[in-house]
Amino acid sequence: MPKVVDHLERREELLEAVWRVLARDGLHATTIRAIANETGWSAGVLAHYFTDKEDILVSALRLSHERIVDRWEEKLDSQEGLAALRELVLDNLPLDDERELETRLQLVYWDRAVASEDVRSAQWRHGPTLLDRLDRLVAEGQQRGEIASTQKSIEIAERLWALIDGYSLHALLEPQRMTRARVSKLIEQEFERMTTPTEVGTDVEDV
Repeated sequence: MPKVVDHLERREELLEAVWRVLARDGLHATTIRAIANETGWSAGVLAHYFTDKEDILVSALRLSHERIVDRWEEKLDSQEGLAALRELVLDNLPLDDERELETRLQLVYWDRAVASEDVRSAQWRHGPTLLDRLDRLVAEGQQRGEIASTQKSIEIAERLWALIDGYSLHALLEPQRMTRARVSKLIEQEFERMTTPTEVGTDVEDV
């Protein structure tokens, strides 16, 4: 009896192979041939699932973001306020092999987004965005009295998002200096500042 092929499972296996090629060899070296070699399947099999290289890249990035959001939902299901905020920030940093791979894929997205308005405006990349979630959890932490800063929640969220991107980039570019342990320590210092009461007038003024 012929083996029943789970097309969704095979498609995701193909996209996981794309992740590995992108992270290892970079965007320009991620060719149909390279992907086929990585999977051990022919280019014809790839053509059965995807129309062209652009479709492969967009699908790979989309699947990565879907997996990340699913993980957020699982991790944050039983947490609120400051604890949930810390978990979300740490989850978006390259602190293990899985998240390092995701960060490398994000850099691929940035590279393409800078050059393409279509990529920047792709609907799948938006909502619920990381910034939305950071903003909501910061506001929740302020309401619960866990975050001392009186800055607007969106301003704190923007700073956390910038720290995530900045530390992630430096961790990939200079892993010996910006180790996973150092990144974790720097984030904890940021949370200490958020939870420590400040003197009146010391918060950043509205611009």
